Order: sequence, then structure tokens, then C-alpha cells
Amino acid sequence: MKKTYWILFYMCVSWLAWIIWWIFAIVFFAGHISPISSLDSSKWLQNTTSTTLQTVNIQSLENTLTQLAQEVSPSVVSIVIKKDLPLYQRNPFGFFRSELWSIETELGGWTGFFVDTAGTIITNKHVVRDPNANYSVVLNNWEIYDARILGLDPVNDLALIKVDYESIPMKIATKSDKLNIGQFVIAIWNALSEFQNSVSFWVVSGKNRIIQAWWEDLSSLIQTDTAINPGNSWGPLIDMTWKVIGINTAIASWQWLGFSISLTSEKVAYMLDSIEKYGEIKKPFIGIYYIPLNSRISEELWISYDYGIYIPEEEWSIISWSAASDSGIQTWDIILSVDWQKITQEFSLDIILQNSFPWEKLKLEILRGWELRNIELELWKI
Repeated sequence: MKKTYWILFYMCVSWLAWIIWWIFAIVFFAGHISPISSLDSSKWLQNTTSTTLQTVNIQSLENTLTQLAQEVSPSVVSIVIKKDLPLYQRNPFGFFRSELWSIETELGGWTGFFVDTAGTIITNKHVVRDPNANYSVVLNNWEIYDARILGLDPVNDLALIKVDYESIPMKIATKSDKLNIGQFVIAIWNALSEFQNSVSFWVVSGKNRIIQAWWEDLSSLIQTDTAINPGNSWGPLIDMTWKVIGINTAIASWQWLGFSISLTSEKVAYMLDSIEKYGEIKKPFIGIYYIPLNSRISEELWISYDYGIYIPEEEWSIISWSAASDSGIQTWDIILSVDWQKITQEFSLDIILQNSFPWEKLKLEILRGWELRNIELELWKI
């Protein structure tokens, strides 16, 4: 009987200890497990929200790019170049040949886009530089029109051509629109002279680049890593506000870097106005003959500046009826900077004038004798 009581006593103590242990465990872990679970849950919700927002932003960007490409593509055209090439007949010994006839041959395809509603297209000068070639324009809907050359820019790789077509012009950025390195851009062009209105996308990599192309020096270029291929010339470079900021005009094939000539609505308006008034694109000139300075010439002239341009003491150094003469520039003057930009071999006076307009006023810093002076010069047109 006593043994039975002891068994019941031990059972009650065991059950009581088990209950106390669970109460202790619940009280102890409640202060540690619950906050951790709550924190993990909060992190999970935060990560989920962030991922959702990123997905929404990427989808929004994709929708913008898709709509942009669809809207502007009808304003981008392909330019086909054809020329009559002669066919020759040789005698059996191959010493002499005689021309039989000529056959029209397609030489390549390039790109351009409309800048007004009257069918005016802007393209590269090197695309339409041959006066003996025939040019035709292929629209986005595959309609073909004969084109005629309106004017070639004498100092920039720009040209205007025209077709008899009521066009939709592209919106072009103004001089006041800010261009930022890293901003998204897209390029539209006739890839490899075959694939019409191809689209590529990425960012602006640099500004105000200067390169030497095989046809001429190019300045104030936009550098981009947007994919570009041969045949892209004069396809537009467009920002996310649907404005053209530049024209794709050259590639550095060893690095696949793309370069675009910076374009503004003011520049296009001036070209159109100049052609309407004078039948050609007039460019500004100063009217001086000068020698670029370097360390050796500076040493000979006993001056401490190794940049700028020197006007020698010659009768023809300053044209009497020019902007230079009108502004008071003299022989022996050394022009150090234009609008506070130093004149160097990389940033020459020719490059400065490439992107200036007649009647525009420039501020010149001049060394005359041992005195620095500031002169305002108003550009004239040639």
C-alpha cells in the first residue's frame, strides 16, 4: 500500500516539474523568439516591397522605350545612294579597254530624319557629298522618294536634303536643355545598310569629345555606349523626353565607342534660315591669319603662355573688312581664350567656330604687350 502512494507521489511531482518547465520555457522564449520572428517578417516584407517597386520601375522604363521607338520611327528614314558606273570592254590581250555603257549601281544606305513638315531631312555631309550621285529616301512604310541636296555645312559634318513629302518632324533639344553623363538614350538607324530603323539603348558616356575622322575633325561630340554599327550615320540620338540631342556620326571600332554630333533646335533653325536667305549654309568667320602657340614659339616671343594664337605683324594678318578689324584686334595680339575657354591644339579656334553662328558675340581674352585685355567680338558670316 505504501509503495502505491510513493508511486503516485513521484508521478505528481514529475507532472508538476514538467508543467513548471514548459511555463518557464514559454516565458523565457517569448521574449526572444517573438521579436526575431517579427524582425524577419518585417525584413521579408521590406525586401518584397523593394523587389516589387524595382519590377514596376523596370516595366515602366520598358514601356517608355517601346512607345518612344514606335512614335519616332516614322520620322527616321533610310537614304539610298546610287550612281551610274561605267562598264568596260577589254581587248583579248588586256592592253586596251573601251567603255560600253553605264549602269546605275547602289553604293550604300544611310540614315536621316525629318526636321520640318515640308520634307526636309538632316543627315551627314559625308553621306551626300558626291554631287554626281543620285539620292533617294525610303520611309518607314517603305515608300520611296527622290531627294535633292539643299545645302552642306562647310565646317560641320551636317547636310540638309529634301523630298516632296508632308512629313512629321522630330522634336529637337534646345541649347538650354541639360545633358547629363549617365542619362539614358536610344539610337535609331539603318543598321549595316540593310536593317531599317534598328533601335539600341544605353547611356551617355561623355560630353564635348573631339576626334579626328577620315573626312574631317569633329568637335563637341556626345560619346555613348549605345550599340552602333556601320550605316548608322545620321540616325538620331534621343533622350527619354523624346528629344533629339545628337546625331550618330562616327564609331571608334577598336573600342566600339559611338560619337554623336550635338544637335540643337537653334542650330537646325539657323541652317534652314540660311538656306532660305542665301541658298547655302553660311558660317561665321573672324578674318585673321594666326599661328598657334607652343612652348618653342612662346619662348621666342618671350611670353609665359604656351597656349593661344599669335597674330603676326603682316599686312594680310587682319582682313580690313572683317569682324576682327571691327572689334579692334591688332597684329602682335595673342588671343588666349574664347568665352573663357583656353585655345589649345585640342580646342582650336576652328573647333570653336564650328559650333558658333554669325552675329553671335564672343568674349576674347587678349595679351597685348604685357597687358591682358578683354574684347567682345561679333562674328560675321562668309
